[in-house]
Amino acid sequence: MTWTRIIFFNFILTILFLVFLEIGAGFGRLIIGKPFWFPEFFQSNQVKNLHYHPCVEMQTDVLLTHVPYTRGLCKPKGGEVMGEYVVYNTSTKTNPVLLTLGGSTTSGFYQHFSEGETFPKFLAELSKEQFFLINGGVGGYSSLQELYKFIRDGSRVKNLELVISLNGVNELPSYYGPNSERRLLYPYLTDIQHDINQSQSWIDQRVSGNYFNKIAPNTFSFFNFIVNRNKPSNNQPIYHPEDPIFSAVDAADRWEKNVSRINKLVLLEGARYYIFLQPTMGLEGPQSQPLKNSNDAKLLETLSKDYIEEIRTLYSDLKSRCSKLEFCYDISDAVPPSGDVYNDPRHHNADGNEKLANAIWKIVSGDRI
Repeated sequence: MTWTRIIFFNFILTILFLVFLEIGAGFGRLIIGKPFWFPEFFQSNQVKNLHYHPCVEMQTDVLLTHVPYTRGLCKPKGGEVMGEYVVYNTSTKTNPVLLTLGGSTTSGFYQHFSEGETFPKFLAELSKEQFFLINGGVGGYSSLQELYKFIRDGSRVKNLELVISLNGVNELPSYYGPNSERRLLYPYLTDIQHDINQSQSWIDQRVSGNYFNKIAPNTFSFFNFIVNRNKPSNNQPIYHPEDPIFSAVDAADRWEKNVSRINKLVLLEGARYYIFLQPTMGLEGPQSQPLKNSNDAKLLETLSKDYIEEIRTLYSDLKSRCSKLEFCYDISDAVPPSGDVYNDPRHHNADGNEKLANAIWKIVSGDRI
């Protein structure tokens, strides 16, 4: 056997080994409940298949945990990207500003949930005679990021008149780290921010710049898991629960304090604040009563009993607190899974988003009269 054949034979074996490793890592992700990622060159141009698409990808931010990393390549339907915001071409920029805040349901960057037909896009059309809508929603944001974002940018927005928040789903107790630790150690940070501060090392959330991740995303994910799994934990208590200085802050407490602070800040800017409790599948009542054999019914069946119990417990507390806040509106029963209004258990499709925008606008426009 010549050296050429030996090299070729070993090259083929190496490629086969890497392919099997990638497939094995992909199946490992499926086992732990995460999606199988295909290499970039095997994927279509549809946003829903690209976890590193410029409308989806994020980069680390010290204040907000993560912000969009569009690289100038994200083209939202009916609008344009301006930094960390999306604006729509339905209204003149000289109108008073309506600023929307929220997570992935609000985000103008995410195009795959409803093919770009987001509720702020519909809301921009409904309000075009009175407002110029600026969409500040970003996937994964909770009331925590909304607060910090408004602290940073609220005074910079010209002609601001209304601020609308849609949140609730991302307030789950352990969404940004185990609540047993977060409620004591970092109630007003996320796990990523806490880890950066504790380890004094940067966590880069971008993925497009890593070519190995493009070729073998599952293996890359598995490698990161192995490397980080055995790192010594920095989550050592800096005080005890009975410490007289600090007290534990649970999920609903965090939400109420965050939105109350946003309201005060909005008022300082001479504007008005509306917060809406986000509809989501699994809640008691209409959100768990879809038409039989409908697409929505199939989506509801994918939710685990543990998740349903957790989301119902959270919303029970949020609803009670919302009823006591004059700027809070409970629309969590609005746009229920009637047949085909959800894209997935957390996000409405285009039809659902249009109904959601109408429900919000009915309240906001009625309040103005």
